[in-house]
Order: sequence, then C-alpha cells, then structure tokens
Amino acid sequence: MKYNLLTFLLLLALNFLFSCEGPKVFSVTVIDKKNQKPIDSVQVTIRAEAGGKEKTAYRRQGYTDSLGGFKLSQMIGYGIGMKRWYFYMDYEKKGYIPKTEQDRTEGIVELEK
Repeated sequence: MKYNLLTFLLLLALNFLFSCEGPKVFSVTVIDKKNQKPIDSVQVTIRAEAGGKEKTAYRRQGYTDSLGGFKLSQMIGYGIGMKRWYFYMDYEKKGYIPKTEQDRTEGIVELEK
C-alpha cells in the first residue's frame, strides 16, 4: 500500500512539473505619439520565444479597437524547461512606423508617423 501511494504521489508531482501552464495577459492601448489620441485598427502580432527559438504555437494576431485597446489572454505552457521566455509585440498600421517591443505586454504604446 505504501509503495502504491508513493508511486502515485511521484507521478502526480512529475505530471505537475511537466505540464506547468500559466495565464499570460496582453493588454495595451496604442496611441499616436504626437497627439496622444488612440489609434484604431493597428495590427498587433504577439510572438513568444524560449531558448532562442520561436514558439509558433503561441503566435497570435489581432487589431486594436476604436479606443486603441488590444487585450488577449492565453495559457502558456512553460513546462519544466527552465528557459527564459521572451514575448514580442509587433505593431503595424499604414502611415505609422512599425514598432516591436520586448517583454512589454501591458500599458501604453506610442506609434510615430
């Protein structure tokens, strides 16, 4: 009986370590740097990288709303690998200079013409 309990606890612990997922929230407001007004329809691309390799399963794309807001929440499977994760957010809209930010997944983003 003790052996079965120990085996069960060990398997449970290993399962927890190998399947660690956590929520990641991306929440930004994109504004014009000069006039400080929100910019709608900005294409936002989210990219994730760990251990020097892009994790394409976590690539997401969307557009800002009429108030310049973009929000997305997704589960990220960090796993047992102790690799540093980097998150990149790319912003593109015709008439503005494209911008990429690393590990800045919340707050205000200013775009320049």
